[in-house]
Amino acid sequence: MRYTVTIRERDYEKLYSHLFSNASAERAAYLLCRPVNTADETLLLTRKFIPVESDDIVSSSSAHMKIGSRSYTRAMKQANDRKECMFFVHSHPDGYEQHSPQDDEEEEKLFRTMYVRIRTAGAHGSLVFTRSGITSARIWKEDGTRAPIERIRIVGRRFRYWFSDQFHAHVPDFYDRQVRAFGRDTQVILGRLNVGIVGVGGTGSAVAEQLIRLGVGSLVLADGGSFEASNVNRVYGSRLIDADIPKVQIVERLATDVGLGTKVTAIQRPVTYRSVIRQFRNCDIVFCCTDDEWGRSILTKFSIYYLVPVFDMGVKIDSQNGTIRSIQGRVTTLLPGSACLFCRDRITALRVRAESLRALSPEQAAELEQEGYIPELEEPAPAVAPFTTMIASSAVSEFLHRLTGFLGDERESSEVIHLIDHTRTRTNNKPSKPECFCSDETNFGRGDVSPLLDLTWRPE
Repeated sequence: MRYTVTIRERDYEKLYSHLFSNASAERAAYLLCRPVNTADETLLLTRKFIPVESDDIVSSSSAHMKIGSRSYTRAMKQANDRKECMFFVHSHPDGYEQHSPQDDEEEEKLFRTMYVRIRTAGAHGSLVFTRSGITSARIWKEDGTRAPIERIRIVGRRFRYWFSDQFHAHVPDFYDRQVRAFGRDTQVILGRLNVGIVGVGGTGSAVAEQLIRLGVGSLVLADGGSFEASNVNRVYGSRLIDADIPKVQIVERLATDVGLGTKVTAIQRPVTYRSVIRQFRNCDIVFCCTDDEWGRSILTKFSIYYLVPVFDMGVKIDSQNGTIRSIQGRVTTLLPGSACLFCRDRITALRVRAESLRALSPEQAAELEQEGYIPELEEPAPAVAPFTTMIASSAVSEFLHRLTGFLGDERESSEVIHLIDHTRTRTNNKPSKPECFCSDETNFGRGDVSPLLDLTWRPE
């Protein structure tokens, strides 16, 4: 079992600012986290930051701190009432990067009390900060033993990752050109990431090709379709003889052929199945490359509930009688605090309902379509490899920017629009609509709820 923590950048910045509000003395805080227990990982999604106020500090220096018991007990009561887990976080202003022997002694008593007072099924832990950020992280188990936290994700305007053994990883020589561009640390992070791709057609296969060659460590692919020979001109890794082969298998074969060691989990089912979306909970990032609005609506909620950034993309070619009138592409970054696809009118509840009805009850959908209650099924849209590849590259570039900041500190847009036929690019950063679920902060990091994502799911 491995343990990971996800923190919104806003909460991380508030936490850091509080911990170093006094540069010469230790400071502390608590994080309340919603646990998500998967087969091989316990994810802890940060939901609330609680500072330890000066009135609750009995004494402190650069190498010690004593906190009044009422501070702990108040925070523990909140965690228990909210059915969440609790982290104790403190600073080492003297720069000592590990948990100290004194930390070991004091925390053992603290976490023994936590497991008595907090009945949430999950795990509690502690973090140490120095001026450079998080330097030590661990879980305290109920039996008093400790376990390392494998990774910490900080997601927002930038994506930051802390790994328990990040700087011990070997970087092969064939990444030299990338290391020259972004540095060794970024290459190490890429090799540790688990990235999801939903839909592996024209844009999805191009995203996969680039992520594999960038050196991303693991991919989770979901697509229920089989390859059609007519798509060979835009699906990377495909061949004419691959007709009727599941599309996820083509990408899996591509990763093997490239030979850089990317591990692939191939799911031959669409993300509209509950069992499929559950397998993306362990992902650090997800690329949404599906054409259907039903799948997009699920990933829109998924990004909010699990604090997983989702890069959604699409290409639209307006062509009549073989003449292109316009070509537009879009990459939208979905995160808690940003406008979702419903807010942006990229998807609508009416079309989501129509797509789900066609999949689950075709006869009823046909009747409603004939009566004008749901939109008619559209003809397949034009698709051309250079344009789908361009938007896939834009999505991967947005991901790299969030990781490295190479587009500059001022770049905070959550959507990029490419007017390809006009050779123009626009960006925006729209806020959520007040009435939309994505503006309700109680949904941020909710994790597993029943039913999953508060949605009704198709039969398995």
